[in-house]
Amino acid sequence: MKKMKLAAMFGMAAVMAMGTGAAFAEEKETEAADGNEQVFEAEYTELEGLEGLGVSGSPSGIGLAAESAEASNEFYLGNLGVDSPVTFVITSDQETTATLKIRVGSNILGTCSWDPESYVITVNGGAVEYEEFTTENGADMNDQQNFKTKTIGEIQLVEGENEIVLVAGDNTYRSNMPSAPSLDCIKLITDAELSMEEIEENIE
Repeated sequence: MKKMKLAAMFGMAAVMAMGTGAAFAEEKETEAADGNEQVFEAEYTELEGLEGLGVSGSPSGIGLAAESAEASNEFYLGNLGVDSPVTFVITSDQETTATLKIRVGSNILGTCSWDPESYVITVNGGAVEYEEFTTENGADMNDQQNFKTKTIGEIQLVEGENEIVLVAGDNTYRSNMPSAPSLDCIKLITDAELSMEEIEENIE
């Protein structure tokens, strides 16, 4: 009798596993159908005229770009403040809804919480509302950025040119001055074809 009960239990488990697998596959297909993930690097944006924050002197322009093995293109932008808004000029081949993700690091600020007030994100001049997220230093003393991808949410893009701007907001995270997380890249998921004019000489 016990053997029969065990067999029945294993049979039910197998059916449940098959059902879960089917549901997972369907979910993955749905995600893929939502569009392609397109990546745009922060270090290829316009850096001229930007002023950052520093312990001894303020880095500016291409001085905001730094190397990291953790970064997607092995470069990122750090020491960002209110005078160093990072602007992605994205051209879309059609009006579209896109999911915006950002890959951010700690800026070596320790554990910080970010929300639409402390870290301002705008799309074509309109502020984006998003759920609070945190950043924290990594364990490696030589490279503590600890980059993580955060999903901001859906945004609207127009056909043609769009500006996505990320800048420090109302916070006192760095010596009582407004700061922003280090920025590796942004990711946009959409069916539209997107492009950005890359300023590659920033890191040459």
